[in-house]
Amino acid sequence: CRNILVEDVRIEDSPFWCLHLLMCQNVTLRGIRFDAQNKNNDGIDPEYSEDVLIENVVFNNADDNVAIKAGRDLEGRTIGRSTKNIIIRNCKLLGLHGIVIGSEMAAGVHNVFVENCEAIGYLKRGLYIKSNPDRGGEISNIFFSNVKLDKVEDAFFITSFYHQEGEGHVTHIHNIFVEDVYCREATAAGIVIHGFPEKKVHNIHFTNVTIEKAQIAFDLKEARNIILE
Repeated sequence: CRNILVEDVRIEDSPFWCLHLLMCQNVTLRGIRFDAQNKNNDGIDPEYSEDVLIENVVFNNADDNVAIKAGRDLEGRTIGRSTKNIIIRNCKLLGLHGIVIGSEMAAGVHNVFVENCEAIGYLKRGLYIKSNPDRGGEISNIFFSNVKLDKVEDAFFITSFYHQEGEGHVTHIHNIFVEDVYCREATAAGIVIHGFPEKKVHNIHFTNVTIEKAQIAFDLKEARNIILE
C-alpha cells in the first residue's frame, strides 16, 4: 500500500503483531494508543517499507513497541527490498522492548531516526538491534537522540548472533549514533555490543549518554571503533 494514515485509534489485545506494514510506502502513524498483552504483541512492525513517520504514539505492549523488520533469511535476501527512512518521535514506551531492529532484517534496514521518546515504565531492553548469521543483510545509519529510559535490564543492546544460532550470512551492522540518552537503572548491562568474528560490529558512537546505575557498564565482544564522548 501507499499513502497511509492511521490516526487516533486504540488497539487492544491483537492475537499477534498489532500493526504490520508490509511493503508499504509513505505512511503516517499518529496518536495511536496500544494496550496489547497477548504473546508476540509487537505494536508497530514496518517490513520491506519506506518513508514511515511514527509520532505521538503511546505503547503498552507485551512484546516490542516498534520492531523494524525486512524479511527473514533467504526470502529477505531474494526480495532485496530494504526498510528505510523511518522516523519515530515523541512516543511513550512501555512493554518488553522499546525500539527494536530485527531480528528478521535480511533485506537490510537503513536510515532510522528515533528522537524525543520516553519510557513510562519497565522495559527489558530500551534500544535493541538484533540479527544472526542466517539473515545476512545490513543495518546502518541508525540514530537515537533524546531518549529517556527508566528501569531496564539492558539500556542499549546490539547483537549479530541472536540466540547464538545461524551460519553463512553474517549481518553487517555499523554506523549507529546514540546521543543524549538517559537511563535511570540497568539491572544487567548499560551497553552490550556483540559482533561476529568474521564481521565485527563497528562504528558505534555514544555521545552524552547517562546511565545512573548498572550491574555491568559494558559487555563488548567482536566490536571495533566504539566511540564514547
